[in-house]
Amino acid sequence: MPFTPFHFGFAIFLFSIFTFLDPIALLIGCVIIDLEPIFYLLFGVGQLHGIIHSFLGVIIFLLPVSLLSWLSFRWFNLERYFKPFNPYISLLSGLVGLVSHIFFDTIIYSEMMLWFPFSREQGVFFGLWSSNTDYIILTAMFGAGVIILCTRFLLKKQKKKRLSN
Repeated sequence: MPFTPFHFGFAIFLFSIFTFLDPIALLIGCVIIDLEPIFYLLFGVGQLHGIIHSFLGVIIFLLPVSLLSWLSFRWFNLERYFKPFNPYISLLSGLVGLVSHIFFDTIIYSEMMLWFPFSREQGVFFGLWSSNTDYIILTAMFGAGVIILCTRFLLKKQKKKRLSN
C-alpha cells in the first residue's frame, strides 16, 4: 500500500475534475481498505494485503462507504459545501475510490490477489511501475487537485463578488 494518506491524492484530483462525485465517499473509499493492514500490524490478525485488498473487499466495503458518506452529510450538514447527497453518485464514488486503492496497491505489492476467491493469482499488475513512481503519481495528483479546487473556489468567489456589485 502506498502509505495510506497518499491515496487521498487520487480522490482529490478526481473530485477536482468531476465535481458531481461524492467527495466523502470517494475519500473514504480510497483509504478504508487499509483497515486490513492496520488490524494486521496492531493485532496480528489477517495479512498486510489479504482478501480485503481484492474485488471482494470492494464489494464488502461499498455499502458501508456510502452509508458513512450519508451519515457525514447528515451530521455535518455538508450540503452547505457540496451537492446534496445522492445514493447512486455515492455508490459510484465509493466504487471508484475502492477500486483505485487496490489498483495503486497491486502495482507495488506482489502478494495481492485481485480476483479472490475466484483466483489466487498474485501480482496481476505488480511491477507495472516502481513504488517511487506510484508515490510520485499520487503526490502529483494531490497537488494538481488542490490547485484545481482552489482555482475553482477563487473563481466562484470572484463571480459572486461581481454579481453582488
